[in-house]
Amino acid sequence: MGNACECEGTNENEVLHGVVRPPPDDVVQAVGAAAAMKEKAYDLNVAPEIVKLRGTWKTENDGQTMGKIEGGEVVWDSLFNYSRSPLRLVGPRLIEMELMGQVHQAEVVESDVPRLVWSDGEIWARQRY
Repeated sequence: MGNACECEGTNENEVLHGVVRPPPDDVVQAVGAAAAMKEKAYDLNVAPEIVKLRGTWKTENDGQTMGKIEGGEVVWDSLFNYSRSPLRLVGPRLIEMELMGQVHQAEVVESDVPRLVWSDGEIWARQRY
């Protein structure tokens, strides 16, 4: 009660007892860097062939975003409401995942636009950045 603020400056660069508070962007960058380091550490335990598939994938037929492959698993688009599906390398160009109790396999087709040709006939193409 009755304590006075010992601040100088504006909200943008507030000084409290002679210490400059970093702008909020720095905090976000630090969190982003920590997340990137955590994902890279996880990638060390994932087959390099699967790490190369990282990115956003859409169906070739209608352009529906399926989700992202990151950290060795499919992170499904929110439209689907599925849990993450870990990917396994089962052959030189063959991956598989389990979804809703069924195992699905895909052939990895490397080209200017990488594709996953799934055992149910669906084809996913990686979105260009």
